[in-house]
Amino acid sequence: MRTSLADRPQGGTAVRAALIDAAAELFALHGPASVSVREIAARAQVNHGLVHRHFGSKEALLSTVLAKLARELAEDMQKGPSRRRPAWRALRATRKQGTYWRILAHTLLEGRKVSGVQTDFPVFGALVRATRNGQAAGRFDVDLDARALTVTVAALALGLLMFEPYLLAATGLAEAGEKRRARELLRVLRRMEKGLRPAVR
Repeated sequence: MRTSLADRPQGGTAVRAALIDAAAELFALHGPASVSVREIAARAQVNHGLVHRHFGSKEALLSTVLAKLARELAEDMQKGPSRRRPAWRALRATRKQGTYWRILAHTLLEGRKVSGVQTDFPVFGALVRATRNGQAAGRFDVDLDARALTVTVAALALGLLMFEPYLLAATGLAEAGEKRRARELLRVLRRMEKGLRPAVR
């Protein structure tokens, strides 16, 4: 956090970036409904009136934060060795970009409609395209709806991201150690992936 006047953001671009970063941090920790415009401005070390000047409202700021984080997540999914399958790149990126998913979880638990806070979904657009490419390459059964397949795999990944400590403790898998745990989960996922391949006719 900035500690001196000299460190405070200066100029429209810097102020806007500081507000987005501050809002993302606070929204992820407490949920959008529990965070005030004044708290966001205080974290960014700017006047609270600048939130309205740059974004119009807290809701618009929330939409901006989610759009920015979604773009970063989609970009992160494209990184890494080309040999790594899209599903594994997505899982790695999902774990790395937890802030986006925590804000989204808070937002949905608060009863907000998704369409009210996010209108573009680059992450899932990329995942659906990757699934369709996998079907065209013969890795996945073409009889499966690519969107339904994407939803199912994403639900597994997000469930693990959100509830991993509970799931590991509840099943005793936490005692297995991180390396063994990762190896066993990978084995299960690979076995599941085999079941999605086209049937031999």
